[in-house]
Amino acid sequence: MYLQHFGFESLPFRNTPDPRFFFQTAKHNEALANLIYAVEQRRGFVLLSGEIGSGKTLITHLLMQHLEDHAQMALIRNTHLNSAQLIRLICDEFSIQVAPGTDKATMLLAINQFLIQQLAEDRLVVVIIDEAQNLSDKVMEELRMLSNLETSSDKLLQIVLVGQPELRDKVSQPHLEQLRQRIGLSYHLDPLTLDEVTAYIHHRLAVAGANHRAVFVQGAIEKVARFSHGTPRIINGLCDNALLYAFTAGQHTIDEALIDRVIKQSMHLVPRHRTLPTHSPVVDTGEPTRPVETPVADRPRNPGETQEAVAEIDDTDDKKKEPPVFQFRPSLTG
Repeated sequence: MYLQHFGFESLPFRNTPDPRFFFQTAKHNEALANLIYAVEQRRGFVLLSGEIGSGKTLITHLLMQHLEDHAQMALIRNTHLNSAQLIRLICDEFSIQVAPGTDKATMLLAINQFLIQQLAEDRLVVVIIDEAQNLSDKVMEELRMLSNLETSSDKLLQIVLVGQPELRDKVSQPHLEQLRQRIGLSYHLDPLTLDEVTAYIHHRLAVAGANHRAVFVQGAIEKVARFSHGTPRIINGLCDNALLYAFTAGQHTIDEALIDRVIKQSMHLVPRHRTLPTHSPVVDTGEPTRPVETPVADRPRNPGETQEAVAEIDDTDDKKKEPPVFQFRPSLTG
């Protein structure tokens, strides 16, 4: 409705994971770079957590975009399932042919054979599970068993768990100690700071075609930041509603008074965290973190020679190499 009124080419604040609108904050770049590194180095389990609307889905899509040329990937969104249903769903996602009624052991054997074939072709196999905080403990244990499909030098299956902060609480339970020890890297995506909220709004307006016009006054942006507590999805909802309110009122600038009106109608969006962050994100790798470095060149992939895979339970902690922390600049196209 308001595109022509503001001269936009597209809607600037849609809540969809559109890579064109990816705003490269340090924390989002770092989260994406760490996920790419952990998967390509075959670290096994990777965990990405963050509040609702913090940008996890967009990062997941960018990860898949980066890996698509050298990986087989499965994105699982249904987390209300049992272990047998999970195994069958993984078979379906990778087009592994199993007859109806096939028992779990046979399906696991088929997955194992598929993984060996992909290793021989030097291709990664990645399972990304969204809303993973909803997985039952039994399914978590099944995932741990799947992570034991490996050769003497490589994890054959890379599992990326994506979820809300409850996911970190879940894997911290004592009875999931064996799974927690297998997490090669975890990253928590913090909300945006005030400066980042300002840059985020200006960035999305520019991509939409605002041509550097000051659509939102700074005071209005600060009110958006305080109410949203730095959560991108809530920022998008407030700003989209504000543009609609301005259109109906015949305004071309979003001021503090208009934002106050929008906020009064948006109390259902109040997030759980109560303070606007001012700190840097924390990368939890089980090792000391290092300052962000300059971008690195493409890393060599693992060799593709066929090796005999084993599916034995190993309760010892896997040895880890220290991952570099670097900025990733994805190539985004319209």
